Amino acid sequence: MIEKGSATHSAGSGDLNLDRRYAWAEAALKDGDAAACVEILDQTLAQAYHFTAAWHLYGLAQEALGRNEEAATAWRQCLTLDPNDHFGARLDLARIGALSAEEATSENFSGVLFDGYAERFDSHLVETLRYNAPALLQQALARICQETGKPFRFETVYDLGCGTGLMGEAIRGETDFLAGCDLSPRMIERARAKQQGDGTPLYDKLAVAGLTSFLVSRPDASTDLVIAADVFVYLGELGAVFAQSARVLKPGGLLAFTVQSHEGEGVIVGADRRFAHAERWLRDRLAEAKLTPLLVEVASTRQDRGVAVPGLIVVAQKC
Repeated sequence: MIEKGSATHSAGSGDLNLDRRYAWAEAALKDGDAAACVEILDQTLAQAYHFTAAWHLYGLAQEALGRNEEAATAWRQCLTLDPNDHFGARLDLARIGALSAEEATSENFSGVLFDGYAERFDSHLVETLRYNAPALLQQALARICQETGKPFRFETVYDLGCGTGLMGEAIRGETDFLAGCDLSPRMIERARAKQQGDGTPLYDKLAVAGLTSFLVSRPDASTDLVIAADVFVYLGELGAVFAQSARVLKPGGLLAFTVQSHEGEGVIVGADRRFAHAERWLRDRLAEAKLTPLLVEVASTRQDRGVAVPGLIVVAQKC
């Protein structure tokens, strides 16, 4: 299933009649009539070549008709009109093999997607998708600490892509200072509203920022744990995040995260527009960052239409 963000950037043509045609085309594709969608959009785009949302929809319709070259052309036009990629055209190009997955990360699309998702995020993840990444990571860290003879306690924790604070709730009891970042302002608002049992804020610090940008802003050797629960499914290339995590970690500090995985090699973008990372690829990137895996374990953190999504839990240490 393809998730589409409720993007407002270039979402309209500026002409009410053309916007109405776009709605008809969208309904036609939803009803399975991709040919009708293409026909309507041919007429629409002839009059509104700047209509970015229509170009994105045009690509989806062409893909549905098996015309991947035409789809790729449409999505490249999206990027020409909107280089910041609020519609996730890079992800679509990677899905059909027209762009490498490592180049396909679209932070603006992710921010827009989750801004529109913030109000129902917790209930949808936990109740519908059976999301359990925070619990799995918390349990994995407890096991690692037990096996290495270290107390299950972290003075400072950086929660990357913290969302509404589900990971923060799972790890707060084991940390003295908890900082989080997320691209979505609305997600950060939800996280900021959450409190601990004694009425103090769940997070000590929150920032609207991308993962790498947030880490770059942190001092060297300033944290004991960097954690990312189901966040790397929205990033293709993780080398920069791993390198910055290693920099901000104290000696012996831990990087813990979950990913979607696949049986092949490298990184791919799946039909769900999420990245899946192969285990060997992850090990190579961690080694480049001088992070040593202590645990790499097969686990599913959520379901998609009732089927468990393949994934990995990884805990690595800065030596």
